[in-house]
Formats: sequence, structure tokens, C-alpha cells
Amino acid sequence: MKAFHFILFLAFLSQLVYAQQDPREFSHSMSILPFADSGGHKYYITWSSSSGSDDGEWQHDIYKQIVFFDETGILHTESDPVRYIGSGSDEAQEPVSVALNPDENIIMSVWEDGSGATVDIRGQLHKPDGSVIKKNWIVAGGTESQHSPSVVHLEKSFLVAYTDEAPPAEFAMNKAKILDDQTGALLQTLELSPRDEDQWWPVAASDNKTHAFIGGGDGSNFSGSVLTFRADSAFKTPQQSYLHHINQYYYSVAWLDKLSRFIAIAKSGINSYVCLIDTSGARKSYAIIENAPIARETKLAVAWDEISQQYIVLYPTGERDVALVNVSNFEIGLAQITIGAQHPVLKDISWPTTGIACQFAESINGRNLWQDKNLVFIAFNDENSNNAVLLTVEMDKETAVGSEKFYSIPNGIKLFPAYPNPFNSSTGIRFSISLPMSVEIKIYSVSGQFVRTLAINNFSTGQHFVVWDGKNSAGKDVSSGQYICKFIMSNEIRYQKLMLVR
Repeated sequence: MKAFHFILFLAFLSQLVYAQQDPREFSHSMSILPFADSGGHKYYITWSSSSGSDDGEWQHDIYKQIVFFDETGILHTESDPVRYIGSGSDEAQEPVSVALNPDENIIMSVWEDGSGATVDIRGQLHKPDGSVIKKNWIVAGGTESQHSPSVVHLEKSFLVAYTDEAPPAEFAMNKAKILDDQTGALLQTLELSPRDEDQWWPVAASDNKTHAFIGGGDGSNFSGSVLTFRADSAFKTPQQSYLHHINQYYYSVAWLDKLSRFIAIAKSGINSYVCLIDTSGARKSYAIIENAPIARETKLAVAWDEISQQYIVLYPTGERDVALVNVSNFEIGLAQITIGAQHPVLKDISWPTTGIACQFAESINGRNLWQDKNLVFIAFNDENSNNAVLLTVEMDKETAVGSEKFYSIPNGIKLFPAYPNPFNSSTGIRFSISLPMSVEIKIYSVSGQFVRTLAINNFSTGQHFVVWDGKNSAGKDVSSGQYICKFIMSNEIRYQKLMLVR
């Protein structure tokens, strides 16, 4: 009798688990892909949706839509949402990822197909208007499951990263297929993660030429490799771990062209961890953005600011908030959070459980709407239909809060703003460390010329304060201008800008 009751209890538990809504059920992916044709600058939007399937079950299909902005910032629809993969009753067709060959205006769509006995990665080469070059074929298939694809474009190829659970992987292994960008022909297959480790959900970014970064998670760490392409072959750096103690699926990457760096952002509890990765695979910067965790399956918006000579990186956070992060080779810091509850557009929405894409807006005739109007384009799936929710959000300061900038390393160093800064006689440099360590503090000009060493000490745990009196190593006053304070630890280097005004 007890055994019977126990079996009933297990059955009840399984029903509870089954009844819980999977966060991917209605919104599993969203992409905003900028492209240009004879009509001007436009956006190709694609997503997976399962609302209103023919049999009422979880049956994802893939949809697309084309939109554009006029020069006043008004969003226009060139085409209504169209289902172009799936029939409503052929099991999951999700998530979808897209990349563009800009020279030929060819789009590569890749997705996970669960309609057969196994789960495969499928692809389709097509134009933005829907005309097909190579139709719906298996990019990666076989025994077990191949899933979670991410595609980027390089100079003459598309790179498709995915997770493979088939042998020789002992668990789940991240791989990549390199395909000709006009025919889809397979050029190369690469194993990206160890066969005896369990890693999945890859994300990818590229410089659209010769370098790509592919990263993925194991449930705790975000790891990855840089791929370099030469003579139709790719060479990868050894996989290394870049971000630790992160939430699986809550990470994203992008290429920052002016810095020649990849940026990776991942959620860790209530914070986001951020790092820059160079094309050799080395981690160059690391920061914590406090109280601004990135949303699940987010596509970052990035824009170069000529005035400040740094990147602005945008992502959704919280229930309906938006975070703006400033990024340069010297510093990473939270610029502001737009409070959604106080914003005229964001107050009426909530971020979906997964799948949000962001872009800094540009008009059909090439006007920079972010620079001129602080306009951001955000898209996600409508859980009540198969359509996309398209938001044009003006990032005004009235609904934003600033943040004290600091740059930190977990179990390492936290930098606080120098004070005063700008300064005319001396400035105080404050930092804290969570473990005893050796720290060198040096001053350089912005051109890289050494000025002075402020400290080479073994510092104890806690806060510390160092003063620079505006003199060089010879004890002479240096001229007015911008200087860089460089912090050197065992395997990390951090920077802080200082402005001297005589």
C-alpha cells in the first residue's frame, strides 16, 4: 500500500513538473537583422512562436517581417508577419538564428528541427524578400540531438555553432559548421568544447571578415574560443573560461569593431559580468555591473560614440528596465538604467521570459536616430499571438538613474571614481580588494608614455587610498591633459582615466 501511494506521489510530482510553463514555450528566439536594398536601410525580423498551433500543443514555427524607420523616427511596416518555416503541426521549429552576407544580400536562417525521430539543425539560404536560394536542408544531423544553433557571417562563409549530443561527445558538445555563403556547401566542421564535458547553448559574434568568437555555458561558467579564418580554413584558440558563476542561457556576445574586441555579458544573480576578449582569445577587461542582470537570450545593441570615443552597449534588465553600459579599452561602466515603470512606452510591457533583440535605430535614408533622438528599437515575441512586439523607445534621462561607475574583478579589485577628477593639484585614487594581493599602480599619458609609479605593494584585504600629486617620476609637474592610471595584478590589468587641469 505504501509503495502504491509512493508511485501515485511520483506521478503527481511529474504532472506538476509537466504543468509548469517552460520559459521557451511562446518566445524562444528573436532577431533584428539590419540590411540595405535599393529602398534603403531596413530591418529583417525573425522569431519562433507557438501561439495558436493547430492542435493546441507546443508547435513552434518561424516567422519573419520587414520594417523600417522614416527620418522622423516613426516605424513603418513593409510586410506583415509571415510564417516561412513550419506548418503549425510538425513539432518544434526553434530557435531561429540569422546572419547576412551583405555583398549579395543573402540571409542564412538556421534552426532546430524536432519533427523527426532525431533533432537536427536545418538551414535555408534566402533573400530578405523570401526568395529561396537553397531550401530547408539538414546542416547538422545524425543520432541523438543537434540543437541551439547560432549563425554569423565571415568574409566568404557562414559559421553555424550548435550543440551536439551524439558521439564522440560523452555529454553535450559545442561544434561549428563552416558553409559557403552563396551555396551552403560544407567547408569544415570544428569541435569547440571538450568531448568529456557538458556544454551547450552557444552564442556567436564575428567581425564579418576573419575572426569569430563562439561561447557557451556549462551551467556555471561561460567559456569560448576565437576562430581565425585563413585560406578557407578556420583555426581556433584553446577554449578557456571567461565568466564564472553565471546563469545558464543568460549571456550574449557582440563584436566591437573600433576596439577590435568581442564583448561578453552574462547574468550572475542580480548582477551582470562583462568582459572584453581580443582576437587572440585573451581576456583584456572584466567588470561587474551591479543590479542590472541581462535578460535571457538577449541580442545586444552596440553603437560607437564619436564624442566620448567609446561604445554604448544596451540590453534589457529587470522586469521592464533598460541598461546602458559604456565600454572602452580602458573602462567598462554602467552609464544609466532607464526605469521602465516610469517610461511612457516601457510601463505597459514586461520582458518575456526569453528572447529579446535590440538595435540602435537608423532611418531608411541612413539618419542615425540614436544620435539625433536617443531612439532604440526593441523586439520580442507576443505571447498572445504569433506576431512580434515592436517597440521604439526614446531613452530620455527623466526616466533614467545614473550609477557610480566602478570597475571590478570577482575576488579581485574594485575601482572607485578618483576624486577630485578633473583636478589641478592632486587626486585621490581609491580601490578595494577582497583578497591580499600585489598591486602595481602606474600613471601613463594617453599616448602610452610612462609618467610615474605610485605604488608597488602587497596590499591587504579592504579599501586603500593612493594620492597622485600631478608630478612625474622626476618630481616635476606634468602638463594639463588626460592621463591613465594603470592597475597591474597577477593576471589582470585595469585602467582609470584622470584629467589634470592646471
